[in-house]
Amino acid sequence: MKTLPKPLSVAEIAALVGGKASGETSWTIEGVSEVSSAGPKDAASFHNVKYAAEAAASKAGCLLVPPQAADAPCAAKARVVVEDPQAAFAVLLGLIDAARRAEIPAGTSSKASVHPSAKLGRDVRVGDFCVVEAGAEIGEGTTLMAQVYVGRGARIGRGGLLYPQVVVREDCVLGERAIVHSGAVIGADGFGFTTSRKTGKHSKIPQIGNVVIGDDVEIGANVTIDRATLGSTIVENGTKIDNLVQLAHNVRVGRDCFVVSQTGIAGSTTVGNNVILAGQAGVAGHLRIGDGAIITAQTGVMSDVPPKTTLFGSPGRPHREAFKLQALYGRLPEMAERLKEIEKKLGLGGRRTAA
Repeated sequence: MKTLPKPLSVAEIAALVGGKASGETSWTIEGVSEVSSAGPKDAASFHNVKYAAEAAASKAGCLLVPPQAADAPCAAKARVVVEDPQAAFAVLLGLIDAARRAEIPAGTSSKASVHPSAKLGRDVRVGDFCVVEAGAEIGEGTTLMAQVYVGRGARIGRGGLLYPQVVVREDCVLGERAIVHSGAVIGADGFGFTTSRKTGKHSKIPQIGNVVIGDDVEIGANVTIDRATLGSTIVENGTKIDNLVQLAHNVRVGRDCFVVSQTGIAGSTTVGNNVILAGQAGVAGHLRIGDGAIITAQTGVMSDVPPKTTLFGSPGRPHREAFKLQALYGRLPEMAERLKEIEKKLGLGGRRTAA
């Protein structure tokens, strides 16, 4: 159980999340918990039908339920009917998260190094052993936790949160309310080299662009987003990037995308809006992925993807076609045996004709 910053009545919770309360609406809730372990002073969320049995038996003081479950059996003292229980529960979790952030010491640590020409907005928090280089700008209300590095001329918008050991390299830009988790590197050099035809020796192509991250973007742990050769590598507003993702130089990712763990996108590829790239998806360079496309887990994308297409497999194919092929792969041993029997009957003796 996690404790709320202050106790709330069920009626107050309903008002906060835009729901309708029933049962003991004056009952006081002190924390939040999972459905199966919630006690009489906890709020819990029932948003998945596979947890219906746990919800019916839950001892929660307040259960958040969808309209279709408004009259379902429930042992909770009270319930709040709300269109999206998961989103409503996130509001309560947000109260706890905000209180936790407020505990971070205000001001700039004496152990931090902030260049005199750097500009820090009002209510900025800078933790121990942070480095903020010359000309960098940190927006109002942003928090840099311990050991964050902000390079020369970099800009971070208002209300951001950078966890320990984040690196934002020179001239890179993060929008407002950015959340960046530990180990992420924003603006490392793109992987650009030229190879001599005579000697085979590789020579570096200087990467002198930057990275521009929009508003309300969240970047997971150990994500790497490379700076552009020229221009900018761009992640637009509202996109969420999971841990261990690699975005190469000059990639552009549109608005409100999900980029899931271990996905890699090669250089100069453009990803549209509301695209989902599931775990371990791999995207070749210089491609275009249309708005609303879904690239399923471990899919390899080798060509442009039309809008609203779902791809599966490697190389990626439209998912219906790919599923048919997968079904055929499972039958290959049986088909091979049948082929041998046919060859035997025809007296071919296992010989193969040339292709």
